[in-house]
Amino acid sequence: MQADAEIDIEYKTATRALVTYMMEDPRSITACTHLLFMAKNIERIGDHATNIAENVWYAVNGEPLQAPRKKGDVTADPVMPKLGG
Repeated sequence: MQADAEIDIEYKTATRALVTYMMEDPRSITACTHLLFMAKNIERIGDHATNIAENVWYAVNGEPLQAPRKKGDVTADPVMPKLGG
């Protein structure tokens, strides 16, 4: 579980590098696209493993973890203004 934030950072770094390669050489787009999908799937494996670990913790201890887990990738977090106020 502790490595999930590190995996998120590695994923973000790899994504930026691959997008840079694609911009510099359009011939690399096909290969880089495959690598982007692979990197995302590896990142998701880390998320799933963390979820499993949290569920096991709850099953063994009968209570959720005390502290929320650190997230290295906050790009999926919604950034919405509060409506009405």
